Amino acid sequence: MGSVDLELPANEIKHLDSSPVNSLKIPLLSSWRKLSPSTQLKIKAGVSVLMFGSLFLFGKIDLSKSWQAASAANFKLLFLAALIFLSSTFLNAYRWQLLAQAVGFQTSYLKLVQYCFMGLFFNLFLPSTVGGDASRCYYLAKGTHKYRTAFYSVFMDRTMGIAVLFLFASFGLMLGPGGSTMPLSLKLPIFAGTFFIYCVLPIIPMLAKQILGPQNWITRQLHHPALQIYQSDKKLLLISFLLSIFLQVIVVVCHVIIGLALGLFKVPIWYYFVFYPSVAVLGFITPSFNGIGVREWAYTYFLSLAQVDRSLGLTYAIIWLSLITLSSLVGGIVYMAGHFRFSAKEAQEVEEEMQEELELQESLPAQSN
Repeated sequence: MGSVDLELPANEIKHLDSSPVNSLKIPLLSSWRKLSPSTQLKIKAGVSVLMFGSLFLFGKIDLSKSWQAASAANFKLLFLAALIFLSSTFLNAYRWQLLAQAVGFQTSYLKLVQYCFMGLFFNLFLPSTVGGDASRCYYLAKGTHKYRTAFYSVFMDRTMGIAVLFLFASFGLMLGPGGSTMPLSLKLPIFAGTFFIYCVLPIIPMLAKQILGPQNWITRQLHHPALQIYQSDKKLLLISFLLSIFLQVIVVVCHVIIGLALGLFKVPIWYYFVFYPSVAVLGFITPSFNGIGVREWAYTYFLSLAQVDRSLGLTYAIIWLSLITLSSLVGGIVYMAGHFRFSAKEAQEVEEEMQEELELQESLPAQSN
């Protein structure tokens, strides 16, 4: 039958995205998952519009000042920041390669770099049906019947990055000037997330086994062979964690360069290690359209604590959004030029695998009783 274009069918990706860990009975997450994709998208878009609009209604933003700051920026430094930011994807791919190899995937490093760039593209331009993480799972495992294992490799990759972000944000709030003035309603989710990642998440499999029983469906997923490999390989976890720290430092360096390009010479370098992780975590925990609106509001807020004019803070945020968009466009070019196709036989295998996953999800209530 020849070959077919891989357009990432929404129904298949949706089944993949409703993965075992995502199906844990956390009340807020469970309620969110019950909403239709279109409803979720509307809520995200609404939050983004509301947050972005609040900047102009209450933030005292002067667009003429913002435009003037952008026009006077040092474009050589911005170009350098863009190059460094794009290079961070290569480091991310290396971290993922280590995690994927540990569970049996021998995909080449170049392919993983391509998948990471495409994930950025899907995150920004196709948020309604396709997530970047789901697409990475899809491409890594297509033709192997190992979609769940692929999910755990991506899950660990994301968890390492998020763990470092929460750690940086928590230390920043405790030690930086923003911690004393930031509302408690914004600080609590960051501290709670940090506590959950470092104190609760490692013992969840043990708790599930003791509370739910060894035969419970959730317990079995938390004791998946892939997760057990990660739990037992302390050296791999340490290397991945150190790579995550290095990766986030690279991103902070990009932020410093943007500040220098805009003439923010009075903002101390250490403060970038405070507000960037906090902004990233707020964008992560707040439903929005790829962080748009939340990110701009947060950058403007944190920079104002460092005596930066809010109009200039908005310029800073827009430049950062431009870098994210640039990397996503590179992912789009990779996707269109990479000829990511697979055979009709593989497509049928994928469909059968997704159907099996769906049946497992539907049987969860019965197995949990």
